[in-house]
This record gives sequence, C-alpha cells and structure tokens, in this order.
Amino acid sequence: MQVTIFGAAGKVGQRVVTKLLADNHQLVVFVHRHNPYANTPNVTVISGSIDNYQAVATAIQGSQAVISTLGSWGSPAKNIVSTGTETIVQAMTEQGVQRLITVSGAGAFYSQDHPTTIDRLTHRLLQLVAPKILTDGEQHLAVLEASTLDWTCIRSPVMTKRHSNDYELRQALPSLLAYVPREAVAQCLVDQLQDSTYFKKAPVIYHV
Repeated sequence: MQVTIFGAAGKVGQRVVTKLLADNHQLVVFVHRHNPYANTPNVTVISGSIDNYQAVATAIQGSQAVISTLGSWGSPAKNIVSTGTETIVQAMTEQGVQRLITVSGAGAFYSQDHPTTIDRLTHRLLQLVAPKILTDGEQHLAVLEASTLDWTCIRSPVMTKRHSNDYELRQALPSLLAYVPREAVAQCLVDQLQDSTYFKKAPVIYHV
C-alpha cells in the first residue's frame, strides 16, 4: 500500500521507513529540514512544516494509511505532536483516509486508563519534570479520541538503542524505570498496519 510517514527524518521515523521499504510499500515521507531520502527508490519526499495544512494534505493524498512519529522535545513550544496531529487528522478526515498510527510517551493519560496510586504519583512527577511534553502527549490523545478515524497510539517508555524487535502491548501503565528498544517501537508501528486489535486505543509497549 501507499503509506505516509510524518517525522520520517527522526530516529524512530527512519527505522519505520526502512521496515516499510523492506515490505515493498510505496512511501510518502514528510520532512522538515533534514532529508535522508534523496534518490531513495519507492520514496516520495514532501518538505514542509507540520502546521502547513496544504503540505500535510499533499503528503496524505493517495495513501491508505498514515504513521506519525512526530516528537516535541526539540521544539521551543513543545507542542509539535498535538498541533501536528490536529493538522493530520483534519487532512485525513477531509480526504477519507481512515487509518492513523501514532506514538507518544507512556506517561500520558487518556480516557480509557485506570491508573493506580503509583501511576498517579508517577504522573505528578512527570508534570514537574516535563510538563509541556506531558500536556502535549495528552492533548494529542484527546485529538485522536475526538476524531472519527481508525487510530492507534502506541505509548512508549524511554527508548534505547538496543537492536531488538521484541515487544508486547499492554493496557497497564509502566514504571519510570521501564524502557523499550527504539527498533521495537518502529516494528510495532509497522505491525499496526495489518492489525485492527487496537483501533481507537492507546496501548503501552513493553520490551520482552
């Protein structure tokens, strides 16, 4: 199928692109400044800002699914994930593209969570350490829940460089010490293209 990837120049995004190309998908990659895909077969590059609706809509046109690996840590306002998701959802809805797969931090709560006391304490700590990032993740989830799309958000704890595709998905929230290989997160995002188990859900990814 044709798949659009936002955040394609990032650490997770590049791994997603590699895996999708290995599966013979046709790709449209959305990049901001850095473009690692010059002259890459089966890849169409769209350069632009995630808040540019026309550029986003152009990138989505003709695709059957969208994967977003956007991150906010490097942005001054720390709101790229939520604002970008708003733009992507609007463009997908208008074009009739249903399948959206995203990634967010595991600390973000959403409506289907049943947090324990420890989960709430962890959440409060994250509000002190990285309040804008946490808010960004939760606003991103709220945008997804308000949409009519077949969305899945993979919530990830701290990512490592370890080369492993092994993972499992759970509804339980992780501890602050949890980690998962970046490679496994990328594999999970790609696997969701063929899996409807987590439509309109935001499971947490665990390393196994």
